[in-house]
Amino acid sequence: MTTLRIAHFSDTHVLSLTGVRARRFFNKRWTGAVNLALNRAKHYRVEVFEALLDALVAVKPDHTVCTGDLVNLALEPEFARVADMLRAHFAPDALTVVPGNHDAYAKDAVAEDLFARYFGQFQGDELGLGAGRYPVTRVRDGLLVIGLDSAIPTRVFMANGRVGTPQVAALRAALRHPEAQDRFRLLMLHHPLLPDPSRRLEASRRLDDAADLNAALAACGDAAPHLVVHGHNHAFKVQRVPGTDIPVVQVASASRSGAHHFAEFNVYVVRDDALVDIERHVHDPETGAFVPRDADGVALAS
Repeated sequence: MTTLRIAHFSDTHVLSLTGVRARRFFNKRWTGAVNLALNRAKHYRVEVFEALLDALVAVKPDHTVCTGDLVNLALEPEFARVADMLRAHFAPDALTVVPGNHDAYAKDAVAEDLFARYFGQFQGDELGLGAGRYPVTRVRDGLLVIGLDSAIPTRVFMANGRVGTPQVAALRAALRHPEAQDRFRLLMLHHPLLPDPSRRLEASRRLDDAADLNAALAACGDAAPHLVVHGHNHAFKVQRVPGTDIPVVQVASASRSGAHHFAEFNVYVVRDDALVDIERHVHDPETGAFVPRDADGVALAS
């Protein structure tokens, strides 16, 4: 019986203003800067993310995936800072990343291709689809990782995403590729596949074409992903692709520090192409340790 352990983190929101000139804020970033001053700077801590990386590497996963929002305002010093942290913890073939909306926060970051410049070593087209940078495909023993890009530059106060028809078509090809057979198929993206009406301003944070993507996944039959993972909403949740048994797991933020919300990373335990367990490794602010818990939040025996 083959067992795989796949780690997942997201939404680190690392900030760095080193050497940044004021003109970089003559766009959507001014709203982000205000949000930082009033909210995010207090709740998302780079030292917590550093501790999470140490804890994640210590559990020795077979592979690790990150579903975006690595940076905060999509400034080049932020990308450089996170890239240094990732390279210190992962070989290029040990980690797969896709972008989130904060990684494409401003049009200049997209035009300068900052995400690919700094994190491209953690991506690839290992199925040889030739469809462009996305979907990312990574082929490992017993595992196929497919990564979609849902990050698009948006207007002020918007954080929605879109995958687009070409990526959905390439996803279908990836899932039916000969290398996809007899492997656990994990699909990763930043935005959620299902709405969360409990969230404030949820309509401005959705995946705009989620219905199209869900329909494509439901139509895949035996070639469908075994698991879909995402971030974006900073809270742990398990759902299903509508009309299927495909689990969809949302991971909490990897850098959150506060009285009620704590940084986490997940470990997905896979046996014989089936997800059999989810470990949540939750930050304890008193000790600084990441405590393994089950999907219900109950501490696991050490």
